[in-house]
Amino acid sequence: MRYRRKWYTKLMMAVLIGLALLWTLMPVYIIVSNSMRRTLEMKEMPPKLLFAPTWTHFEKVLTLDRFGQYFLNSVIITGSVVLLTILAGSLAAYGLKICKSKIGRNISNVLLLGKMVPVVTIMIPLFIMFNRVHLTGLHLAPILAHCCLTLPFVTWLMNSFIDDIPDELIEAATVMGCSRLLVFPRIILPLLKPAVASAAILVMQSSWNELLFALTLTGIKTYPLTVGIAKYVGALSVDWGKCSAAATLTMLPVILVGFFMQKYLVSGMTAGAVKG
Repeated sequence: MRYRRKWYTKLMMAVLIGLALLWTLMPVYIIVSNSMRRTLEMKEMPPKLLFAPTWTHFEKVLTLDRFGQYFLNSVIITGSVVLLTILAGSLAAYGLKICKSKIGRNISNVLLLGKMVPVVTIMIPLFIMFNRVHLTGLHLAPILAHCCLTLPFVTWLMNSFIDDIPDELIEAATVMGCSRLLVFPRIILPLLKPAVASAAILVMQSSWNELLFALTLTGIKTYPLTVGIAKYVGALSVDWGKCSAAATLTMLPVILVGFFMQKYLVSGMTAGAVKG
């Protein structure tokens, strides 16, 4: 009976994992396969699993549209957001570490309350503020907006790692003549490599895939990839071929970065779960 119970449990786990993979990978397969299908083949029901691939949609996206400009804008926005949030979040977490007050020790648990606020509620105030200082249409507007969204989470995540660093290590560095400010780049930051890597992946995914602020705060010259893909959706029709090709090219950087740095992502999420 014990053997049968174990066999039945393993079978159920395998089925659940298979269903989860199917649920996760099916949208990706549909997007990638549609990017290599002809327009008429996309409308066939039921769709064919085997088909002759074509690269026409990719050629149109890369040659006729401004995909290169959109890609460069996304790199500028996402790269700036990652650098700013990690730097500011690490310094804020280090400040909470050396803060001796009760408020400083408990404030990290309050930071995640900002993630519970719907993004739409802060979009209009941010748009009004950026418009008054003439930042709308520039790269700086979505960069600051994305930093507002991701900085509390990065601070909380960094604080989870910095809390594990012994206070004696910081005190020993100060005794050796290192100031509080120099302790951060010389002692703390080298120990935060897993945290920095995991935070960079999470922030990159959030900023790279963000559409709402990118659509309202950017202009024609600063549209990122998400806005470029949204332009293929018209009022009367959708160019599914070019939309799928652009979405496939947009997914590749995030998938590659996540694949090569997945161990840091797991360690960061584990540390956050344990501390939270």
